[in-house]
Amino acid sequence: MKRLFLCTAAAMLAPPAHATDLMEAWQAAAAHDPDHLGAQAERDAGQEAAVQARALKRPSVQLQGGYQYNVTETNARFPEELDPVFTGSRSSGRATVGVQAVQPLYDASKHAQSIQLREKAAGADVQFAGEQQQLILRVSQAYFKVLAAEDRLSSYQAQVDAAEQQRRGAQARFDAGRARITDVREAEARRDASEAQRIGAEAELAYARADFSELTGLPAEGLDRPAGNFAAPLPLVTLEASIEQAERQSPLVKAAEHQAKAAGADIDRYGLAGRPVVEGVAGYQGQYRLGGEGGNGIIPDRIQSASAGLRITIPLYAGGAIQSKEREARANAVKAERALDAARRDARLQAQQAWHAVSTGARRIAALNTANRSAGLQQDAANTGREVGIRTQDDVLNAQSQSFSTDRDRRQAIYDYMTARLQLAAATGDLGDETLAGVNALMK
Repeated sequence: MKRLFLCTAAAMLAPPAHATDLMEAWQAAAAHDPDHLGAQAERDAGQEAAVQARALKRPSVQLQGGYQYNVTETNARFPEELDPVFTGSRSSGRATVGVQAVQPLYDASKHAQSIQLREKAAGADVQFAGEQQQLILRVSQAYFKVLAAEDRLSSYQAQVDAAEQQRRGAQARFDAGRARITDVREAEARRDASEAQRIGAEAELAYARADFSELTGLPAEGLDRPAGNFAAPLPLVTLEASIEQAERQSPLVKAAEHQAKAAGADIDRYGLAGRPVVEGVAGYQGQYRLGGEGGNGIIPDRIQSASAGLRITIPLYAGGAIQSKEREARANAVKAERALDAARRDARLQAQQAWHAVSTGARRIAALNTANRSAGLQQDAANTGREVGIRTQDDVLNAQSQSFSTDRDRRQAIYDYMTARLQLAAATGDLGDETLAGVNALMK
């Protein structure tokens, strides 16, 4: 009967010529998932803050120009007469052009603002790295969810086949007068219960495959599976080292650090807004006048000027708005510091939880491997005992159910272990292509 389950599982879970592995699923999701593509656009937008920070220290150049056309009419009258005795008109045009360049020399507020923008750009990179890690976790969870659903379906299908085989045997023995009708009814009840479980597992598999396909854009059939003799290594570093690394390198912590630094720079931005601003200013302006009597002037009159110097601006009073902005910035900075403390706390807890999941998962897999072998021997012994008359049909079906359940638990433990390894890498800031490739290699 154990061979029956293995044959059924092999037939249902046999991979195609090319099976999709974890790395391929992640790469497909990175190019397909709209949330991830949106995070990429958000990262690109955030990186522009670094360009804006550099622009604050660069000169600004403005060009201004205009043209004005004037028409003047003159009417002269004697006081005694109503009709004019002299009329005349004159038209002229005037063009103006000006160029001004301003180079910041000293502006403490802009310097603080540039620091704030650089921190914003760095935070955008860190936030996107965290989004990438979350996508890897989502893909792996969807991937292993499909495998677990396939395992449950194949297990329940094998139970249905085994129960049906036992029912037929019980029916044949009953027809020959060597068994009781209760044996037949027990086998039928087991078969019907297994069929109900199989139907539920079939629906779960359909949902899991749909979720995987929506996330990656790939078909969910024929995913690469862990080897039958899967060996789970223990964590490579100690719990204390993992926690310490998480406090330094977790994307949650690094993003909160950049936010705290940006909030601190915001205090300086408004706190230094009352200091003098020194700028170098250079300009050129020209006026060109066309026209005169009859409006037929050819050579324009010119007025040209050029200037260069320093401009000092000293803020005196802004109605209290700057002081209010500074107080607001200080409150936001306190909030950012508390958020950083919370991020470090969450990173410690995540690293601790994932490390224990990896450690206990490895030992649990080893124990379930042993239990699976024992369950197989128990099933063989029950079958032999039934043939010689020292075990009942119920004993055989119970042994089969225990064997199937143990094998499902072993496979689920493998998926949980792999997920925990990825979660530990995410908590410590190490989750990326290299880490995913290492977990993917464990399945070979």
